Amino acid sequence: MDVDGPLEALVAEYPAWWIDFLGEHNHIGGVEATNWLLERSSMRPGARMLDCGAFVGAAARMAAERLDARAVAIDFAADFLRTGRAMSHGDQVQWVTANSRRLPFRDGVFDSVWCLDSDMAPRELSRVAAPAATLCLCCEVPVDSRGGVEAFIDEWAEFGWALSAHKQLSGEATQLWRKVEAELVRRRPHFEERYSKRGYLAQLDLIASMLRAYEIGEQGHGLFVFAR
Repeated sequence: MDVDGPLEALVAEYPAWWIDFLGEHNHIGGVEATNWLLERSSMRPGARMLDCGAFVGAAARMAAERLDARAVAIDFAADFLRTGRAMSHGDQVQWVTANSRRLPFRDGVFDSVWCLDSDMAPRELSRVAAPAATLCLCCEVPVDSRGGVEAFIDEWAEFGWALSAHKQLSGEATQLWRKVEAELVRRRPHFEERYSKRGYLAQLDLIASMLRAYEIGEQGHGLFVFAR
């Protein structure tokens, strides 16, 4: 792999399918999903925004660039944050190494709280959100036919949130998992060398399991914007 930038250097250092296939906007829907959420986040210039489980802080950097948001990106992996800081508009973001289940912030300090395909802690995310904040999520949820989306919305309602926008991404997620599985199989020698033979099989099994859950309608995916 040619290493000609901070993200490429990180990819070379971290052999994992989700870094290889999801890229900088490390969630289902990629940059288009980030744009969709940003347009509905109700953030105004100067708003304080938290990107939780940020990886390289693509959402935080986008909010800082487009809205002059006072964005904070947190992740437990300091290497991810160092990479994000070195990328475009990284100097406009505050980078904090922290666990998303124990956020090092006071109550009610953020105008918009984001969590994109990362571990979610509803109580903590709600605690640091201001009284009129928005909550932007990209996440797995059980599909509509199983009543999962309604239950998911009800769970957030317990913390004072009301749904303001929702976009189904289950089809996009299923297509992505199919593409990843096919590419892992097609380029097996390359990925065995990158992940090790044992690591390759473990990651292939994980993708196959995820794909099966989506194909049988057990799992779904979506974008959600909540408001208080």
